[in-house]
Amino acid sequence: MKHKRIIILIILVLTIFSLFVSAVYANFSDGFKTGFQIGTQIKQKREMKWKAEQLEELEKVFEQWEFFSDTVQKLVESEQMTPELGKKFLVLNSLLPMDLQVHGQSFYNGIMSVDKDKVAEEKQYFKNIIDTISVTSGKASSKTFSNLYSLLASNKKSLIDLIIESDFSYTTPQSELKYNSFEDKWEYAPPGSKLKFNAFESKWEFAMSNENPKFNAFESKWEFSSPEDKTKYNPFEDKWSYEKPNSDLKFNPFENKWEYAPSGSVLKYNPFADSWSYE
Repeated sequence: MKHKRIIILIILVLTIFSLFVSAVYANFSDGFKTGFQIGTQIKQKREMKWKAEQLEELEKVFEQWEFFSDTVQKLVESEQMTPELGKKFLVLNSLLPMDLQVHGQSFYNGIMSVDKDKVAEEKQYFKNIIDTISVTSGKASSKTFSNLYSLLASNKKSLIDLIIESDFSYTTPQSELKYNSFEDKWEYAPPGSKLKFNAFESKWEFAMSNENPKFNAFESKWEFSSPEDKTKYNPFEDKWSYEKPNSDLKFNPFENKWEYAPSGSVLKYNPFADSWSYE
């Protein structure tokens, strides 16, 4: 009987000890998990703060470029730089943003994936851009152009040389920017043109007094055209349109397409639509 009591007592002690060990282990495990979760949360918060700081830097880069681009545009329009340099800057202002977008996307991807090496690489690229346009202090010189030109991708360098050597010009336009209040957009239109309603296409367009809607059977649509205009085929774009008798096909390197343009027309930039066209 005595031995039986001893055995029961031992079993009771072992049970209590087992429960105590289990409780201690559970508390340790919970504490470890809690500590791990807190550590993870701290890391995530630090990463979020770092991402926010990098995104803010990226935003400032594009703000500075926009300011510089607007400054150059005003200098060109006010003739505060030579026509030759003005031509170079206008072309540069259209091509360099393409590279900025590529590097900006790479910068953004690096931020989101916390790839600090990639972020550092892209920050150096943008630092070179900012250092170049910040020293101008509201001015743009041939040295500024040369420095920015050196930062262009190789394919853009060959393109910019081709455009500058072409008949590109920002003077003597055959058309001017006009606001189409019915369509709520700015567009190039010949001087003297007025808004006319194209009832067949249900839209308002700028047209000269001798231009009226004509049916384009090849495209099954109505277009404003003068009596002497003829339908011409554009094999590069595979489409027909009414064009002036003296118009010829010209390559538009900014839009990467071929279009009909009257003799003497030049490439003009539409800042409201962010597009180039022969006018």
